[in-house]
Amino acid sequence: MSATRRRGSTGFRPRHLLALAGVLLLVLVAGSFYAAFTASATVAPSSVGYQSSTVSPNDLKPAECTMNVTSVVGGSGTITATAQNQLVLGSSSADTVTLQKNDCFVGGGPTSGTKDSVTGAAPGNNNGDQCIVASGVNPTRCTTVATRP
Repeated sequence: MSATRRRGSTGFRPRHLLALAGVLLLVLVAGSFYAAFTASATVAPSSVGYQSSTVSPNDLKPAECTMNVTSVVGGSGTITATAQNQLVLGSSSADTVTLQKNDCFVGGGPTSGTKDSVTGAAPGNNNGDQCIVASGVNPTRCTTVATRP
């Protein structure tokens, strides 16, 4: 065997290693410049995505209820309004609801089987109670202003 290398052998020569080291050094320098640039970029403070507001019970009522609502009560089963001008929220099951004067009831009861039972305040139809109920519900002493399926 001969101690000389054959032409076309695939070995790294010092100039190849030097070129590879130069490319790697260039990549590292470019990466550090990029990191320094992005770290120094500042974003002006703003209130985008942040909003503070006060929500009153009247803001929560549906458009069909025309009275000024001053408080909210909700529940399931037996629900009794505790004040006049109240937004009364029913559950998705059948509820028994008793209202005061000028209340807005939003029922979420079932559309089949046992439905919500809603009774407005006496003395009759002029008590100001307004009801949004499932189809087939006939409230007593409460004006149905909307029917929802």
